[in-house]
Formats: sequence, structure tokens, C-alpha cells
Amino acid sequence: MKKDAQTLPPTASAETRGPAKRLRRRRPECYVCAVCGEELPFCWTCPCGFMICSDCMEENFWGMTCNGITWTCPDCGAIRGFGNQ
Repeated sequence: MKKDAQTLPPTASAETRGPAKRLRRRRPECYVCAVCGEELPFCWTCPCGFMICSDCMEENFWGMTCNGITWTCPDCGAIRGFGNQ
């Protein structure tokens, strides 16, 4: 038996789905490395605002990671991934 469109409950709009659906990660307008101070097209970033370029990450790799899969932010201590999981 077919149901009419009028008897079906309305679907939730984007505003009523909750904060998880509305939040989107946005790329920063510019990346400035906290170690060398250069403005670059890409830096490894942490939500706390810490940014480090690939060259500085490579130089400090021994102190920022212990497994090569994740790195630890020196500012807030958050564990961030390299994207290779």
C-alpha cells in the first residue's frame, strides 16, 4: 500500500540536524610557520592555531613524533595525524 506524501513526516532541515552537520573545516587564508616565520602555501596545523611547515617538521621530526604516524602539538599537546593512517 502506498503512502501519500502528506502523511509522511517532514525531513529535518540543515538547521535542525545539529552542530555536527553544520561545522565544516575551513582552510586558513594563509599559513605562517611558527618556527621559521615564513608564509607558505601549506603547513601542518593544529586546531589551537599552531602551524609548522614541512621543512621545519622534518628538522624537528624526532621530537614531534614517536611512531611516524602522528605528531604532537608542542603548544597544546594534541595528537594530530599525518593523514597516513
